[in-house]
Amino acid sequence: MHPSTSVFLDLLRFSAACVVFFSHVTAREFNTVWPWVRWGHEAVVVFFVMSGFVIAHVIQGREGDAREFAAARLGRLYSVVLPALLLTALLDPFGRQAAPALYADVPADHPALRLLINGLFLQQNWNLTVMPLSNGPFWSLGYEFWYYLIFGTAMFARGRARHVLPVLLCLCAGPRIVAHFPLWLLGVLAYRLDRNWQPAARWRLLLLVGCGAALLAILTFGNPLAPLRHSLAAAYPDNRINLAGLPIFLGDIPKLPEDLLVGALMGLLIASVRAAAGALRRWPRSVAAIRYLAGSTFTLYLFHVPLLYFFTAILAPEPGSALQTGLVAALVFACCLALSHAGERRVGQYRQVFRRLLGASHKAAPAAPSG
Repeated sequence: MHPSTSVFLDLLRFSAACVVFFSHVTAREFNTVWPWVRWGHEAVVVFFVMSGFVIAHVIQGREGDAREFAAARLGRLYSVVLPALLLTALLDPFGRQAAPALYADVPADHPALRLLINGLFLQQNWNLTVMPLSNGPFWSLGYEFWYYLIFGTAMFARGRARHVLPVLLCLCAGPRIVAHFPLWLLGVLAYRLDRNWQPAARWRLLLLVGCGAALLAILTFGNPLAPLRHSLAAAYPDNRINLAGLPIFLGDIPKLPEDLLVGALMGLLIASVRAAAGALRRWPRSVAAIRYLAGSTFTLYLFHVPLLYFFTAILAPEPGSALQTGLVAALVFACCLALSHAGERRVGQYRQVFRRLLGASHKAAPAAPSG
């Protein structure tokens, strides 16, 4: 992977995590003074495209066999999933006791089962929508895990199994997860474009600027494909469709055309970013800071909501005070950075555990963005 692409991906994933963070911090449950940051969904779309790009890269290199790929993916996931579920289970009861009204819409039934289902990445299969107590962002891992599994099987299985197993896995995952798989695959296509397309630098720069401007316009003025979502919502007012007599929950499928447009533009942006290589080389300290902050992305994404609920419940900031709600947000952010050293930044140790369990042999390879 080109160094400028690697640094850009680190910057992009940390920025996307911050957007998700601010989309929750500025929600009405926690404040009435800060304007709502409304691009949390688009940030998750960015995560999906980046994930496909990075997985396509690592399969070509350091994770080039099935056992190493499985060990690396499981290590990456569980280095944050296990601490995040534990933190949620510990904090939610104290926060709920301190501020029951704040947690009124947070599910509390069958807590152990909820945590187990999310720990096994089954929370979004078929009609399931199982939230692990207050930790709403866990939903996207129910997609990511199955994409790793389906794509890895398609890449590493041999013979007839290479065609049969991905289909069976898609049936296990369910319609919502499968419907969004093309969004993740846009990242794979972007990687192949980045690797095989060798235009003049000016064409890369033109594509970089054009895609960046298009994405900015969508975020500012709205997605031009939004009418499709409205049409689908009108056609299926209960957000369900009957499939062979079984009502299937559509979830965010009506928004998929908009997501695919954003994902396609983001994929092209990533594939063209090496046009900015010279600028990155001029700021080595900034690159080091980006690398460090990117090492807490997964932690920020999965830890911030239970921490936000807990500190809001315990400290009881005035919702109309920019200072008090801002300090709570800063405290949550600082805790996420600190807690990343206990899990995400130790991902190598988790991967080594799974290598031993799976009998994988690690092959050293050049550094790449974590994925």
